[in-house]
Amino acid sequence: MREILFRGKRVDNGEWVEGYYVCKSKDSHTSQHFIIQNFRSGSNLDGLVEFEVIPETVCQYTNFNDENGKIYEGDIINVLQDRLMKVRWDFEELTWKLFDVGIPVGEINLYYNTIDLANLYLETCYENQMISEVVGNIYDNPELLKVDKEKLKQITSRWYYG
Repeated sequence: MREILFRGKRVDNGEWVEGYYVCKSKDSHTSQHFIIQNFRSGSNLDGLVEFEVIPETVCQYTNFNDENGKIYEGDIINVLQDRLMKVRWDFEELTWKLFDVGIPVGEINLYYNTIDLANLYLETCYENQMISEVVGNIYDNPELLKVDKEKLKQITSRWYYG
């Protein structure tokens, strides 16, 4: 069964929380965004606790994991040990995709500059050809989005010319 989870950064302290996403309208012009978690209290009763989160940081769980934990939308993954790619939902193909970091969206050649996350996951699990690991995310590690243009040129020339 697919686990539908989200994470977001708390408004009060900036820490990441994971759970279920809820948007509540305060009035006709404003809304608050929350991540709701289950918890077990000392009396063994189940309960809920909600944390207000920064809406721009809300990311959905992809249902894929690396060796360190869950992979979320907005994560940056190191593929083949020299290719940084960010996780995004592809609305055209309705699947999670990895997009090369440092290439503007308008310049993306979908054949060379994207990888289907499910295919990467299967290749990594069964054939060990693709090495991937979450190395950060677009919110906590924006410096990873700035790629050395010379290194990117070398990597992309391998894709086009083998």
